[in-house]
Amino acid sequence: MGNQKLRKIKEVNGWKVNHPHSASNNVYAIFTLIFSLFPLCLLFIPLYSDVPVDFRSGLNGLDIFRYTIDKLTELFSQLFTGSPSIVASNPYIDMMSQGLFDPSENPAMSQAVMYTFVAMGVILALIMVLSVVLIILSIIHLAKGYLKSSAAVKRIAITDFIFTLLIFIGFIFIFFTVRALTTPPADLFVWLTAIPLGVSLFFAIFFASFHGSYFRDSILEKDLKLQDEEITVEHVSKVHEINKVKYTESTTLPPNLESIGGHAFSENQNLIVANIPLNITKLGAGAFANCLNLQVVSIPNSIKEIGFNCFFNCVELERVNYAGTKAEWRKIKRGSNWLAKAKTTEVVCLDGTIIVNPYH
Repeated sequence: MGNQKLRKIKEVNGWKVNHPHSASNNVYAIFTLIFSLFPLCLLFIPLYSDVPVDFRSGLNGLDIFRYTIDKLTELFSQLFTGSPSIVASNPYIDMMSQGLFDPSENPAMSQAVMYTFVAMGVILALIMVLSVVLIILSIIHLAKGYLKSSAAVKRIAITDFIFTLLIFIGFIFIFFTVRALTTPPADLFVWLTAIPLGVSLFFAIFFASFHGSYFRDSILEKDLKLQDEEITVEHVSKVHEINKVKYTESTTLPPNLESIGGHAFSENQNLIVANIPLNITKLGAGAFANCLNLQVVSIPNSIKEIGFNCFFNCVELERVNYAGTKAEWRKIKRGSNWLAKAKTTEVVCLDGTIIVNPYH
């Protein structure tokens, strides 16, 4: 019975509740798995060719990766044995020796092209590692129904886009270098690289927006505890600001909270009593605005600022308690209309009641 009640809860004190095997979790996991297979495109689909838009032949990521291993092997062989090892050639990468231009006439540029390919090979290897991590995360997500570190997928997607962008820049550099050193200018169709770049950009945007909409400022259902019909949150730390509370009936907020954000509890018609915890220093603009059933507010003496329209149109608000003296209350910075249209214009302090200006 308790688990069924917890499963129906959408939000607790500003945190979205992340339920296992929810639609959002399933979609996120499936797209993670699809995205983890994306690097295979970089390995097997030609990234550039010497003929326009040829998906059957040309240089692919696997060629670059092999070339990188060969060149690194050659480099280490020279360092430790003094003689280069025999490495395989690639008709596209070793185009300098295929008559496009003479490496001896432009040794610096030839070296630059070679090291660019090697750098791209290293980046491709890093993308493969990210792909393996994504596969593991997607399997865990599908099996458990949730992912504790859902932000990790977003970060990996953004990192993958940056790596793919670096590969695209490397191909553009090679393209213009080869054109500058050949007569007539050689045509190398590097724009095929824009396809994986566009795909990685799409996934980076998708995961960033999806995470922001469904998993940011969320807690796992397993961190909710139901006891005597009261729901509490466990294992939540480093929470500095409550952003939006739509359904919670009372403000049982964590003790390490520092501020309540703008419109955090606005239009919450379930809210009747708001006990703002100690250590809160700021109430944001419109934090409790239009809470039509709010009757009692208790404000700690740690409050330094109350935003404009904070309790605007709380038509049933009949008592405001302040855990400090009248002198301390007068030091609080209050925005315009902070108590406008409320049922009271009085604040009950420890040393008596003070009449306040609800508009300033």
